[in-house]
Amino acid sequence: MNKIKKTDLYDKGTMWVILLACLSIALAMLLTGSLSYNITKKAVIQKLKDKDLFFIVQSAASKIDGRMARAKETSLMMARDPFFNEWVSKGESDVNTRKLAVEKLNRIATEYDYSNTFLASARTYTYWAEGEVVGKLSAANPQDVWFFQTIQAKTPISVNIDYNKERENTFVFVNALMGDPAQPLGIAGVGLDLNDISKEFSSYRFGEIGTIWLVDRLGKIHLAANLEDQGGQLENLLPLDICEMVLSDTQSIDRPGVMEYRNADGELIDLVHQTLESTDWKLVIQVPRKETIGFLTSIMTNTIFAALLALVLVTLVFYLVSTRIANPLKRAIRLSEELERQVNERTQVLKEQNIKIMDSIDYAKKVQETIIASDREMLEAFKDSFVLWQPRDVVGGDFYWLRKLDNKVILAVADCTGHGVPGALMTMAVAPILNHIVQEGCHTTPGEIIRELNLRIKSALNNKGSRITDDGLDIGICLIEANTLVFAGAKIDLYHKNQERVMRIQGERQSIGYERSDFDQIFRDTRVEIGEKDSFYITTDGFLDQNGGPKNHSLGRRRFISLIEECSKHNCEEQLNLFKLTLRDYQQEEPQRDDITVLGFQI
Repeated sequence: MNKIKKTDLYDKGTMWVILLACLSIALAMLLTGSLSYNITKKAVIQKLKDKDLFFIVQSAASKIDGRMARAKETSLMMARDPFFNEWVSKGESDVNTRKLAVEKLNRIATEYDYSNTFLASARTYTYWAEGEVVGKLSAANPQDVWFFQTIQAKTPISVNIDYNKERENTFVFVNALMGDPAQPLGIAGVGLDLNDISKEFSSYRFGEIGTIWLVDRLGKIHLAANLEDQGGQLENLLPLDICEMVLSDTQSIDRPGVMEYRNADGELIDLVHQTLESTDWKLVIQVPRKETIGFLTSIMTNTIFAALLALVLVTLVFYLVSTRIANPLKRAIRLSEELERQVNERTQVLKEQNIKIMDSIDYAKKVQETIIASDREMLEAFKDSFVLWQPRDVVGGDFYWLRKLDNKVILAVADCTGHGVPGALMTMAVAPILNHIVQEGCHTTPGEIIRELNLRIKSALNNKGSRITDDGLDIGICLIEANTLVFAGAKIDLYHKNQERVMRIQGERQSIGYERSDFDQIFRDTRVEIGEKDSFYITTDGFLDQNGGPKNHSLGRRRFISLIEECSKHNCEEQLNLFKLTLRDYQQEEPQRDDITVLGFQI
């Protein structure tokens, strides 16, 4: 018996296949990991700039602005208090009144949690603080200059902010003029320190080595997450050009300013700054880029380790499958036959499911057609008319609706959110609401009907307190009575062709039913006197926005108006054919983008 060689157990071709497969998998893992890392890194940086830094700087700014706003309200309350005004106007001489005034000053400081409250008289130049006389104010004393400058400025309320180096704290004094600002009796106000906010600054920092500062317009640091920075200059902590850009930016009160730079060590630093609403001071936050994306290094390491482990396991599995199990060729043939059988079974299942789905959609189309005005209703309502109703799918979000009430005709054309089945479901929700509004008879003009429809749809879509999707519609409504037509629209216009020209009657530029739609929006009614041979046209945006032509642009409103002028001399049946032909020639091979509805009529 011949001895079997060890090399006979292995198929060289199979081994090459295994090697090629392993290399392909390794390359795919490498590319996937690299792509994922770069995408994640870009997303993290974008989120940092667009959200995280904005949130932090706005939170800290609102904290300080809120404290300042409350202090201003309290100071104005004191300055307008009749008791304080009368006391100061009489020279603060009455002992009993003085006692009550002192108690009131102390009570305001205690109840409102201020460092102190004060009154400074322009009659006696007496300065009252914390319920006692601190001293007499003098124009010769540099420390009293604030008083005389505030009196001369005649500004009802002003703010002084001062950093006390000895106490390592920032104090804010809010000054309000007492009595008539043109001839003030004195100044009343409160003083507060921002020490508690300074302690909270560490919680606003992004990461371990980011920092945050509150600086004045000259760059002096009054509050900082790192206490040793307080009292210093911003130019000593930032590059000079970056510092100048931060201090000179006057636009950051509405939206924080964001920038990046490299420090002396070559590290990339992200920086955001915002001007406070209550003063012209700025909040400045910076964080090293490595701090925000440091966790990506861990992700990369774990990904490489997982890829190597997966590669080893895949190689082992390939080796075992190809060398330890029966003839690979026979297994491949059997596998191919099994796959073919499964594909045929799945194909048959998908075919049956597709038939069921199409049957359901066809039935849905019949259901949707029940809310659309019939040809008979259109013939009874108008002298002549045509309708081009062409959903992008079998069913869609466009519908047209008509009701006759006594000697009036109400016609509506609407474009609901979405296409296909979702859009059709929206039309089935809107039509009953429209029916109910008209049948009630409480809303007699198109503008009132649209406004009520907006309110009811918003209420219906928010009946559980929240919206999963933001849905709504555009709509135009005509009310025709005798020789008068009244029109109102929500992002749908009416086109009026008379003997001379085509006039566009615009609806409001707001859709209805959406979460952002205004509850109080008024929809203006436009009245038109109908002349002999006048024609009217109304369309959703599907016809206007259909792309095509030599440059693949939208068909547009100007071409639509030219088409009306060209075809208005024909009867409505010929007009319908001209609209269809124009759309087909312009669209060419481009797919239909949206549901299309065009309706024309003569009274």
